[in-house]
Amino acid sequence: MAPYSIGAYTDQWHSSELDPWQDLLEKDLVMISAKAFLESLLHGKLSLAQVNLIILDDAQFAGDPHPMARVMMEFYRSALRDERPRIFGMMTPEPDTKIHYDIGILKLEKLLDATMAGVSSETRDQVMALPDKPNELVIFYDPHLKLGRVDTPLLRQLRQIDPKMEYFRKQFKGAKHVGYELGSCASDLVWRKAFREMDANILPSYADDDDDDEPNDPAIKATRIQEKVKNVVKNWIFTMPNLDYTSRGYNVTPKLVKLVQILQACAPQGDLFRGIVFVQRRVIAHAMLDILRVLSDYLGFLRPQVITGHGAFTDPHVQQDLLEDFRLGTTNLLITTKYAEDLEIPTCSCVIRFNIFESQVSYAYARARSRGRDSHLIHMVERGNDVHRRVLSDIARLDKGMQKWVDSVVDSPGSSSPPSSLTETPDPYRSDSDDEDDSAETFVKDPTTSGRIHAHDATTVVYRFAASLGNGNDDISSRPLFEFQQLRGRGPRNLHLCTVVLPPGAPIRTVSGPPYPTQSAARRAACLQTCEQLFYKGHLHYKLFPRPPPVSVRQQRESYVSPAMVEEMSDNEDDEEVAAMPFSKAKSSGTRCYPRRRPDFWANTATMRDGFLYPTIISTDREEDSNRIYQPILILTRLPLPSVESFKLFFAGVPSNVHFRPGAPFQVDEEQLQLLYKYTIRVCRVVANKPFICKLEDLAYFIAPLGPTWESDVERSRGRWDLEAVADHIPWDLVSLAATNWVVALKRDSLESLNEDIQNAVIQDRWVEFTRRYDACTVRPDLNPLSKPADSLREANYENLVEYCKARRKGFEGLEDYTQPLIEVLRVPAITNHLNPTSRPSTVSKKNPAKCKFTNLIPELCCRLTIPASTLRMALLMPSITRRLDDILLVKELNAKFFDHCITEQLLHTAVSAPSASVEFDYERLELLGDAYLKYLSSIYLFVTNPTQHEGALHIARQRIISNRSLLKNADRSGLPQYIQSKPFTSKAWVPPNFRIFRPPRVVVPDEASKEQEVSGSIANPDVTMRGDEGDNTVGDAPVTSQLNTVSFDNTLSRDTIADASNSTSVVYDDNGDSVSNKALVVYPPEVTDNQPSNQAQPSGKKSKRGQEDANVQWLGDKGVADVAEAIIGAAYVTAGREVALRVTKAMNIPVPHIDRWTDFARKTLAPPPDVSAQLKAGTVEHIEKAIGRSFQRPHLLAQALTHTSIQGHEMTCYERLEFIGDAILDFLVIRYIFDRDGQLSPGALTLLKGAMVSNSTLAAVCVYADLHQHLLFESQNIASSIQAYADQLDRARQADYARAEREGRLPGQYWVDIEQPKVLSDVVESVLGAVYVSDNFSPEGVETFFDRVLKPFFDKHITLKTLSHHPTKILFELFQSRGCQEFEIIKQTDSENPGVVTCEVVCHDIILASAEDPSTQFAARKASFLALDALEGDIDFLTRTCSCRSLNEAKKAAKKAVAKNHAEFNDVDADAEMRLVEEMALGVDEIMGNGSES
Repeated sequence: MAPYSIGAYTDQWHSSELDPWQDLLEKDLVMISAKAFLESLLHGKLSLAQVNLIILDDAQFAGDPHPMARVMMEFYRSALRDERPRIFGMMTPEPDTKIHYDIGILKLEKLLDATMAGVSSETRDQVMALPDKPNELVIFYDPHLKLGRVDTPLLRQLRQIDPKMEYFRKQFKGAKHVGYELGSCASDLVWRKAFREMDANILPSYADDDDDDEPNDPAIKATRIQEKVKNVVKNWIFTMPNLDYTSRGYNVTPKLVKLVQILQACAPQGDLFRGIVFVQRRVIAHAMLDILRVLSDYLGFLRPQVITGHGAFTDPHVQQDLLEDFRLGTTNLLITTKYAEDLEIPTCSCVIRFNIFESQVSYAYARARSRGRDSHLIHMVERGNDVHRRVLSDIARLDKGMQKWVDSVVDSPGSSSPPSSLTETPDPYRSDSDDEDDSAETFVKDPTTSGRIHAHDATTVVYRFAASLGNGNDDISSRPLFEFQQLRGRGPRNLHLCTVVLPPGAPIRTVSGPPYPTQSAARRAACLQTCEQLFYKGHLHYKLFPRPPPVSVRQQRESYVSPAMVEEMSDNEDDEEVAAMPFSKAKSSGTRCYPRRRPDFWANTATMRDGFLYPTIISTDREEDSNRIYQPILILTRLPLPSVESFKLFFAGVPSNVHFRPGAPFQVDEEQLQLLYKYTIRVCRVVANKPFICKLEDLAYFIAPLGPTWESDVERSRGRWDLEAVADHIPWDLVSLAATNWVVALKRDSLESLNEDIQNAVIQDRWVEFTRRYDACTVRPDLNPLSKPADSLREANYENLVEYCKARRKGFEGLEDYTQPLIEVLRVPAITNHLNPTSRPSTVSKKNPAKCKFTNLIPELCCRLTIPASTLRMALLMPSITRRLDDILLVKELNAKFFDHCITEQLLHTAVSAPSASVEFDYERLELLGDAYLKYLSSIYLFVTNPTQHEGALHIARQRIISNRSLLKNADRSGLPQYIQSKPFTSKAWVPPNFRIFRPPRVVVPDEASKEQEVSGSIANPDVTMRGDEGDNTVGDAPVTSQLNTVSFDNTLSRDTIADASNSTSVVYDDNGDSVSNKALVVYPPEVTDNQPSNQAQPSGKKSKRGQEDANVQWLGDKGVADVAEAIIGAAYVTAGREVALRVTKAMNIPVPHIDRWTDFARKTLAPPPDVSAQLKAGTVEHIEKAIGRSFQRPHLLAQALTHTSIQGHEMTCYERLEFIGDAILDFLVIRYIFDRDGQLSPGALTLLKGAMVSNSTLAAVCVYADLHQHLLFESQNIASSIQAYADQLDRARQADYARAEREGRLPGQYWVDIEQPKVLSDVVESVLGAVYVSDNFSPEGVETFFDRVLKPFFDKHITLKTLSHHPTKILFELFQSRGCQEFEIIKQTDSENPGVVTCEVVCHDIILASAEDPSTQFAARKASFLALDALEGDIDFLTRTCSCRSLNEAKKAAKKAVAKNHAEFNDVDADAEMRLVEEMALGVDEIMGNGSES
């Protein structure tokens, strides 16, 4: 064998600037240290592709932090398999020891991509079966007793200088958070750290220090305050941390003390120690660093450093240098936020989760930072904290798929796709509130919720997206999600390129990001690019975005408060957080003014990306007949519109569905964009018949028609990611025509051409833009202008149409052709409110009864609208559609910002819709359920947390939680009222976002006396067009020459006109552009300014200004706000049960601290022991268990439930406390039962049923029905006699009612209502319910069984709307009144042929609901009422369809108030103007009711 040539890479070569590898690579064998080998690879002097074999000496030491471990992780794994060198390792055992195959060797095999020789497969399998997990420990610390308030002397002095926190809000909030987590000493250190920034940024004001007057200049005032704060901090003497809790100077938290103890336990590891502490906030990380550095007496071996996602730390090169220092031991403890959890931090011997994150991804990353069995993963948990308990229990219960995925994250940077069981909170855990989102940082922003995906969020979002694909295939889930490739960099370090490989079924399979110096930075960049591509293709659901910042004007109540806290945070807490609420002023007692929120979506979609538009197809299934179809149209947005479920529009009470379907995005050029812009303006002007204008950059969305080539098929099956390509179906010729002309001349060359031209056409009989329009029906060749149509009442008083035109059309001079056929048309209705189910079709005008009938027009005097009739029909629905779309977008925003998408959106929409909004749903039914749930929750909460309080005290405490005043206060605190939808939609006031009404110029004509005669081109006159750039205006019905075929868009509104109209100018020009002399002057008034609402019409005087204010605010009753809060809780319960309802309750700041889940009640309850309970009668337990169908786990609770207060010595173990919670449980069970059973029953009827079911008289009857009264424990002869007398009387009444019901053919009724009952009997039913509930560890199964076995059959038999009480007429009238109906009566008639019989009819809105006959008037009315109740129960939508009394009354009241207010403000107007004002208000009432007249 030929000898090998050998070379050596020595330390001299390594320190030299020369490159020896050119010579060394010619050798067969090179001897080099692992450190030098790594450095050569890092500096690009050598690549693994140039190496064939690596021989390791003492390979057992090659694990982390050995340099060879980094070679394998960063270079070997990223190289192609064919380019990887082979590995041969030798292990030398210590003297008198042996090397055993264990977890360490197995990990070494994986690291070196090699296998240990001489190990059997059985031994290897046994070791591989052992888990390689860190030693996980849960370390408990005591709660901070001063959680409610952290006020240090420094903080109090600074708050005196800046009481409203106007200038140092960030530092105040940071100091507060640090005080909660680390203590008062660390809280003051926040100001010491901030002093350096203050010293650099605050300049001296050079003001007289002796001048104590309040400066008028805000800048001077701010500078003075900032200087005072800086001087106080500069001269403050900061205290050292004192960890001795027995001393008076104790100034840290028990949590920090426990952390110090944990770190002290790591001291024996010496130089091998590497540790990470994960905290939630950046300010806490920096304060902890300062504290640990001064604790050298305790922690002298520590060399701590901070890594956060702010400033220089975001630079990958800076991160790499810090991590290299950590690897080498220059620093041995990293304090970091969630930002750094996915960085390539070297594995550590101790990973401490100082704050517990509700994130399985964070847990996986924490595992990946540990060294397996040779390390510790420590979770710091507050003693008694149920939130921490829940998070840890979720981690402990990882299923097999999740455990496998966590192992893949630990083992490889490529990870794998997580299973669908991945649970990840959308909370991004912001490390700071004021500057978390750096504007210079690239992010993806969701327009719907305003949530942002930053680079450090992107990896988690990709994990969640991959999990949402639902691939359960083990082979797929084991594939790497990230693939890395190493690239040669320009500098000494190589670059890494990451490719995201999404699972099968994803709309995008692979995305590669830009190269970065580290794998983690490359992975983040690739994930962010993946999120961008998914988002801009319309495939990234808005629910995957991190939660946006809260909208509250005041700090949210803590979701969980430590039970060791002295008292719960009061409403006076954190006064520095209470901002001024200008809209929360009271108009009158019980009514307040709130801002009316607009969806963020339109403001967030103002920028177009690369010319792409995102279409949404809007269609309806309504068709009046085969010739009058509704052609689908497109809404084009600059960013994807979120998915929108179908909803209903109402046409004279008949519902029709509107469908939203996303289309594939397409790119438009500048010419197409201009056409779409002008077409959108045209459609909006035609729909509203108003001169709308809007700049292109301000246009919120574009409207485009769909041609006949597109076939609407809502039920068409499509793939999950398939989006319909609609760009090819846009008729650009029609778009261009409508963009440049509002009308064109009719083709009258022949009868055939005219007939063809009017197909699907809209006809105008005047050549002006704003006028009445007609739907063309057919050509009438049998009629001509000299005919008198027999079916048209309009010309009834004239000989023919020509005579009518001479009398009614201004400037009419005759026709060219008196033999031309006529066109039969139908008036196009005005826009109306289709959201109101009680809306009515346009009625026939009293002034012109023929206005809504067929009319005949002369073609020579007419023109054709450039928008087809089928498209216009759909466009006329756009005001109602866009209003509902705005409401839906607000609901999505509310669901994201408040409730983490945990409530079904349709239910949440119902919950925030007030009855005054006049839509098909409102919150009233959900409010009943939410009210019952809140009473139920608060009762259980108080029962558990106040074990010694009597029933009376518990009642008072419950009122402080569930009262309307408390609910209002907490709703205001959270910012909920701005999302409430209370205003009815007024279609005639519809203005698209950012549109405004163009104000025409004034024409001023100076006369000889230098007086100005002002002639206004008023918009109110539809026959006067606006000033054009070409030719004269067409006024009234001036004759139209045959040469005029089209009317140009530019004659009414050009882009230059829009731009000019937005600027205020005093320059006056004439029509020719010359300077003004003694001519008629054209003066352009100023348009809307920037500080006016962009989506409002141009103001005109006090009335318009008040209209703007009214559009931006809403007046809500205090009870209405409280009802909405309860309705939202009800919606949460219907969505997912009591746990989600509890989450929502806490999210709305309702004070139920110390509790995180319902199971916490069972662990916290303290019940009296069995030996202090009264002795039950023999057989009581067995009898009651048989009756209720449930066994008692704690029989002594039943004894307490049956013990009356009359028994001496058992005052604390009597039934009162159990009756307190049983009452709430019963209320909730009853409401839930009738809510589900009678799905559409009105709230008034539900209230009637509920009141009857839970009344004391009913529960007393149930007590006797279930024989519970036989086992009651008491020491009172009066109680015994009254119970027996009641039972006897009840039995006789029951038998009599049953017999009477059988004779009358009806169900038995409430036979007990007229019998006076002992209250103790109703109390016992509720107390037994409470005992069952507590006995079952606060699980609802037992009480539900009790309800189903005992209460439900009793209620079904005796309590329905038909059997309710003995007075069905009273119940019927109460039911009508609860719905606000006023048009109902019972009509009594006597038959002349049979005078002994009386007929009674129940009439509602002129509809006979039921009738009955009887010789007795009383019984006839009773029978008719009974049948009417039966009819209403069978037709639950009857009142919704027929009754509009409530909406009409509210609208009339609003109009009356508005008229009175206008009369007071405009008392200088003349009588005619005041009359017009009253007419406008009356028209507004008609519009709300759907009876609006035409424009």
